[in-house]
Amino acid sequence: MSTTTPIPTLAPTPPRPRTRIDGGTIIAFDGTAHRELRDGVVVVEGERIVHVGRTYDGPADARIDATRKMVIPGQVSTHAHVGAQEGSRLLLDGGRRAFVRSGFLHFLPRSREGRPGMLSAQDARASLRFGFLSLLKHGVTTVAAFAPEGADEGRAVLDAAAEAGIRLYWAPAATAGRYFLEGDGRVTAEIDEGLGRAMLDKAADFIAAHEGAADGRVSGILVLDEYYLSTAPIRRHAKALADRLGVRLTMHFLEQHREFFEVVSTTGRTPVEQLAEEGVLGENLLLAHAIYLAHHSKVGYPIADDLAILGAHGVSVAHSPLAFSRRGIALESFDSFRRAGINVALGTDTYPLDMFAEMRAAATACKFVEGHFEAGLAQDVFAASNLGGAAALGRPDLGRIAPGAKADLVILATETTAFGHNPDPVRALVHLASPAMVDTVMVDGRVLVADGRAKTVDEDEVFREAAVSTEAVWDAYAGYDWDGKSSRERFPPSLEPWREPDR
Repeated sequence: MSTTTPIPTLAPTPPRPRTRIDGGTIIAFDGTAHRELRDGVVVVEGERIVHVGRTYDGPADARIDATRKMVIPGQVSTHAHVGAQEGSRLLLDGGRRAFVRSGFLHFLPRSREGRPGMLSAQDARASLRFGFLSLLKHGVTTVAAFAPEGADEGRAVLDAAAEAGIRLYWAPAATAGRYFLEGDGRVTAEIDEGLGRAMLDKAADFIAAHEGAADGRVSGILVLDEYYLSTAPIRRHAKALADRLGVRLTMHFLEQHREFFEVVSTTGRTPVEQLAEEGVLGENLLLAHAIYLAHHSKVGYPIADDLAILGAHGVSVAHSPLAFSRRGIALESFDSFRRAGINVALGTDTYPLDMFAEMRAAATACKFVEGHFEAGLAQDVFAASNLGGAAALGRPDLGRIAPGAKADLVILATETTAFGHNPDPVRALVHLASPAMVDTVMVDGRVLVADGRAKTVDEDEVFREAAVSTEAVWDAYAGYDWDGKSSRERFPPSLEPWREPDR
């Protein structure tokens, strides 16, 4: 007699809760562009937006009142060094003149003499927790992070991102070279192709192993730390790996003045022409910064049309204007890149990881560079912070408030004296908004910030631990400095400390 194995009874799928967001000004997406929807309704079911419109008559399990508030898409930072910024906090206005317009060379090179690295006293976990909290509190729901693997094979980065609830694009950064701080204070660079290939291969394995972690919020992106510390074979290898894995490739590109001239003098091509020759350019390439192209006023090489080449290949650029403005440099320009067909996205780069400040800097810098007030329009800059970032990452379900998109949303409390009542909410957002206005942040339909406070981490604890980490780095700086100077001596503060007068 034959027996039949009974078909197992599957447990019913629990209904996904529905949340309606009512009122306020909603920056909604109609399939073509952002539109202003006053006093509308957004309905979220599970991790997706299921309805956007003027009214909604269906059921809902919860309601968020956004009356007199503004609802915008979760912002996408396409380039961020996530952390408490223990090093870059020292460099807002000054730094060593020998490094001209660079900031990172002040604290990243390893000591040739074996001194501890500048960030060796850092509490990596505390720093990462602070960085991810900062992004959320600044309205960023998706971030493409630049960070090394760390001592734990990347576990700290993944854990901190999962705890915060943010959407993360990351793999340990690979480098084909090292910077060294010499005993006389010079910084030198050395190429190591074997190191670069090994790190890229390990990063590819990391992506394959961790894709979809944290309930699908973790995705891979292949990171070649810097064009300047790489070679043509390494860049081709990185491109081949990214193509095979179906992920984006990103790298720091032309953020140092000398990059352009060294490449032209040794190859006869601009760095952009070199990437084209190598077959690295394409829609899956995201270049961070791309400041010193052939047309830039600090370069002055009109023989090549780098913008046209990048635009023809569908390349994206992660534009982080704030840090460069503090070094006296600007992209030339946000509008010029867009006119060339380049997808310009925004990144939050370093301290303070503030997308509102980046939008404002992008708009005003473009106006200065172009020389007229109609440049750097608010709607274009705003779109770069969400739609541009989504396009750069190949995610048509991010950066927009539309049915079917991920429920990544930010609600801003606009009744502040700085923001006020404005006839054009997007123009006001770009030029007047601040992180203090962030009331609610939602990722995958999950509320991570409510009433301006994080729900996934203890903010007070994160601040305390980050402060300890930062002070430890500053206190230990003399052990890194080639001349034994303290951080205060190397980076003098604006004001001398108070001294009680003699009595």
